[in-house]
Amino acid sequence: MTKWMALYTQDSYNHSSLLLSNLMDWVMIMMLSILALVLWIFLGILLTSSSSLMLDHKWLEFLWTISPLSVLLSMASMSMKALYTEEGLPTSPSLSLKITGHQWYWTYNYPDFNLEFDSFMKEWESQDFRLLDCDNRIILPTNVSIRMSVTSADVIHSWTIPALSIKMDAMPGRINSTTSESMLPGMVYGQCSELCGVNHSFMPIAIEFTTISAFKSWMNSMLSP
Repeated sequence: MTKWMALYTQDSYNHSSLLLSNLMDWVMIMMLSILALVLWIFLGILLTSSSSLMLDHKWLEFLWTISPLSVLLSMASMSMKALYTEEGLPTSPSLSLKITGHQWYWTYNYPDFNLEFDSFMKEWESQDFRLLDCDNRIILPTNVSIRMSVTSADVIHSWTIPALSIKMDAMPGRINSTTSESMLPGMVYGQCSELCGVNHSFMPIAIEFTTISAFKSWMNSMLSP
């Protein structure tokens, strides 16, 4: 869940986000290790007197040719594993959600229940996340495969939820879709990530993942006259 003053990425709520988060951690470890090694060698050269024996060293040349190749291959293998694992995720949704971008708000439609509502940025209060909370949140059940389809009614927008590793362009006359499934209950936030006009910064996205029973209760309350 998003937290105040966080200096790290949002918690992963689905399998795809967890894979990408682990990939980022391993790549960061490699990069920091390489940086530490280069700084150590650089300081060693600066603090050591030069020698003619250091002008030519075949084993060193072999080592600094093979080492970068090994690092790149390991990074590529982890990236390919994350990519192809994501392709194997289930694609048969149990629930559909249609998202339509407008200047400057979102419209959400649940085709399975014939429910539609608009979502605007909520007027800020001290206990809310600034520029992130909405007057009408999306309510979705956990551990349910959901197809999310995105389009636009005017200009290009981008529906982005970092905790779900979702970033889909909302384009007029075109529908982009993906399938996702949250493993955890809680709140996740996002924003429009495509410059779409003067109020581009005021198009937040708020999703609340609940149990199936809580989702049914919410849906019944929304559909009741």
